[in-house]
Amino acid sequence: MTGPMVSGDTSGTGGKGSVLLVSHSYGYGGDLMYYGEIFAALRALEPGLAVAVDRSVAFENPRGLDLRPLYRRRSIEMPSRSGYARAVHAASPTLAARVAAAAPEVLVAIEFTPISLLALFGSLSSRGTKRVLLVESDPSGRGGSASPAVLALKRRAVRLVDRIRTNNEGGARYLVDTLGADSAKIDVGPYLTSRPPGPAAEPALREGPLRLLFANSLTPRKNPQALIQALALLPSELRDRVQLTCVGDGPERGVLEVAVRENGLAGCVTFAGHSRYGELGRYYSEADALVNPTQLDYRSLSSFEGLGYGLALLVSDKDGAANETVIKGETGYTFSPDDPQELANRIAGLASDPEGTLALRRNALALYDARFSVERAAANIAATIAQARGA
Repeated sequence: MTGPMVSGDTSGTGGKGSVLLVSHSYGYGGDLMYYGEIFAALRALEPGLAVAVDRSVAFENPRGLDLRPLYRRRSIEMPSRSGYARAVHAASPTLAARVAAAAPEVLVAIEFTPISLLALFGSLSSRGTKRVLLVESDPSGRGGSASPAVLALKRRAVRLVDRIRTNNEGGARYLVDTLGADSAKIDVGPYLTSRPPGPAAEPALREGPLRLLFANSLTPRKNPQALIQALALLPSELRDRVQLTCVGDGPERGVLEVAVRENGLAGCVTFAGHSRYGELGRYYSEADALVNPTQLDYRSLSSFEGLGYGLALLVSDKDGAANETVIKGETGYTFSPDDPQELANRIAGLASDPEGTLALRRNALALYDARFSVERAAANIAATIAQARGA
């Protein structure tokens, strides 16, 4: 059972205690994914929470969130040089009127998308509404627009809101140095994290090979070929002590399967195919280490998921999340995605030192619990909402 889907009620639940979250997108294909986990934890702190969603999407909603169909998203694909697929997501101007009619006590706009900004500007006619902006990080990491017109719109937005939260110092620098935001209005600390549902993590020594997990799409940007190349470089005596599971699918799968066969790796590499978010937990719970060899990631959530399951991290230095999740020699290591030998050496080090790998895993779980848990992320958003109410 998926539970309740989108409510047909588009009326407001404004007034004391009401919080309306607005973003252009949540999760993928009607699956709220990590947003569902975070919003459910936030609702425990903010019972008046509602989420504005695209009314043309039938969302899975097992947590019974108050989903408000306030807009219909229209997307236009745009060219990109960064490797990220780019699109402009817009909504009818009626969204602004619906937000104004809802008159929430607090409006939380997620990122600088046209839909979030439309909701933000619509809230200006609601007397008493406080405004919060959530900004993941410095968007230059995913090819964010440097257009003067776009920057001018963002600068206006940061002046209009009562409070801003960003996940990291890079986001704070961008807000202050590029957009001229008042640093006194900025809270720095994770609000976006991920841990697919699954059993509690209990890192422990276990017999058998080192279990590596790649959990991402099989595309050139995600660079799984570097991982296969690294395994092929392992000394022959180590190959039987390493097992890789690739969860995900994409255009590179056929090429990767050929490379596995040609390099004699068929006995230590498994392609599990696509898995829905709610099914990922079993793969994380069976692994010892997460490997992310990406050529470019703004802030991949996979390493946060690895922390949440107590996995040692081997993360590309081209992933913006590495600065938050990888403490060298404590939770794992970074490596160059263009150097398969460096990655091979890191894998060999983990496979040859089970006790050391276990220490990394325990440290990873401790970091997640202290800083990046879903409950911590929700508490951070709630703290920023509270600050906005007092502004």
